[in-house]
Amino acid sequence: MVETRDSARAPGRRGRAGERREEVLAQATRLFAEHGVHAVSTRQIAQAVGISQPSLYAHFPTKQALVEAVCVRAFEALSARMIEVMGRIEGPAVLDELARAYVDFALAEPDAYRIALMDEGAYETPEDGPNAAMAAGGAAFKLYRAAIVRELGAGLGEVDQDMLAQSIWASLHGLVALLIARPTFDWCDRERLIAFHIARLHGA
Repeated sequence: MVETRDSARAPGRRGRAGERREEVLAQATRLFAEHGVHAVSTRQIAQAVGISQPSLYAHFPTKQALVEAVCVRAFEALSARMIEVMGRIEGPAVLDELARAYVDFALAEPDAYRIALMDEGAYETPEDGPNAAMAAGGAAFKLYRAAIVRELGAGLGEVDQDMLAQSIWASLHGLVALLIARPTFDWCDRERLIAFHIARLHGA
């Protein structure tokens, strides 16, 4: 097949477009985490990337679409970590490993975690459909819930299974949210605190 000039250039253009999209997501994540979702405009994000506002809209048509993309990417990364754990560990030990994967993700990606799980501005539901960030977050939670119900929920009704899973998740979130939001607090040794907390989450 003869390669035309346009076809030869297309992969490069697509590659640059993908790189630019990643730059937009990275700068948006940084700015949203520093100032809060509501306080940051698409103009500020475009300036941080070094592009015009219309160029940003070529990648994300609205600010809400950009916010949701940041959150979805965070939740998908968290889900990937949990799926990896569930693929190699069986039995009750999987719960502690899932909790540790959750903590490790939050502390490795504090900006993404802060936006996806600590900034209520990320969850404005658009008029034309459901919020993609909420859906991705729900999918991540369902992975953890399934393991909790399998290992701890025998004999419980569905309502109590939900309550158990949500209580455990809320406790885990509380720890990492505090570690992220208050890093200068006089914490105990962080690794020992995390291990101590996880050991008691699942009835140890």
